Amino acid sequence: TTQPASYKVIGVLLAVGSGLLIGGSFIFKKKGLQAAERKFGAAKGEGHEYLKSWLWWTGMIVMIIGELMNLIAYSFTDAILVTPMGSLAVVTSGILAHFILKERLTTFGWLGSTLSILGSVIIALNGPAEETSTTIQAFQKKFLSVGFLVWGSLCLVSAAGMVFFVAPKYGKKNMLVYITICSLLGGLSVACTSGLGGAILTSIRGDSSQWKQWFMYFTLAFVITTLLLEINYLNKALALYNSASVTAAYYVIFTSCTLITSIILNSGFHGASTTSIVTLVLGFLVIVVGVALLQLSKIEPEDVKSGMLDGKTSLLLSAARSETTHHADDDPGIDAIRGISGVAGTIHR
Repeated sequence: TTQPASYKVIGVLLAVGSGLLIGGSFIFKKKGLQAAERKFGAAKGEGHEYLKSWLWWTGMIVMIIGELMNLIAYSFTDAILVTPMGSLAVVTSGILAHFILKERLTTFGWLGSTLSILGSVIIALNGPAEETSTTIQAFQKKFLSVGFLVWGSLCLVSAAGMVFFVAPKYGKKNMLVYITICSLLGGLSVACTSGLGGAILTSIRGDSSQWKQWFMYFTLAFVITTLLLEINYLNKALALYNSASVTAAYYVIFTSCTLITSIILNSGFHGASTTSIVTLVLGFLVIVVGVALLQLSKIEPEDVKSGMLDGKTSLLLSAARSETTHHADDDPGIDAIRGISGVAGTIHR
């Protein structure tokens, strides 16, 4: 049956509120990580002492509320409208990090973040029409299709491989390691969240048979498990790297994984025009450029081997960093951060 027009408005408003809350939760959680490090002195990115911090739990509660709003939003409207609203988390986190954590992105960082968000929005707005599931039976049929099982298995195997083989060696050298793990699991989580949300909404409408299906409980368990794993590895990324960079990169990669997963789950390319497909590809290219700039913003020109960058690029990197390195009152100082083992970490080099 066709959903009322008001459902779309409700879904979008819930998605907007979700983005604002999730963006703010990053700040609370990072403040909690910093407080836990000062008090308990755990190694950077290791341990779970942050569980004893009320600030971290405040951020966790805010994030859970945001995630619940996101779940409900998927129940009211298509993922194609809900997913882009995640950009508000990037904007919110960046602004709050500027005023509360005293962290600043360089010019390259802001450009990269902007391009990344624009690319993700382009993909979301031009994505093929999706056929949403309103019952758990319909979602089960899609979930158990050959195409989605292959994709889901690939994501799980890739995430497991990164957890056991890549993260121990490169996790503290590149933030994309932990973020990619979160995103691969997150894409699958959103797919299940969409199906679960639709089934719950159908149940609220009066169809009690939804809770009599075993797949309903499997889906619920899968969502909880993947969410807990995402939280764990996102915490590691937040503890090691600049919060604005983590948020921006997480949004980009997570959105990409979510859209790909949604397209495969819902056979989204069926009937899509050439223009739509080309636009999607261009959107991904914009994201790639954005991520490249975001990573470039963390490079110290003097640390790059001779010949790797031309003189003008080195000059641009130096100029981009001047806005942060020439104002000591803009951040607590790298020595102070290292003095407390730097649970949060910054990119102010």
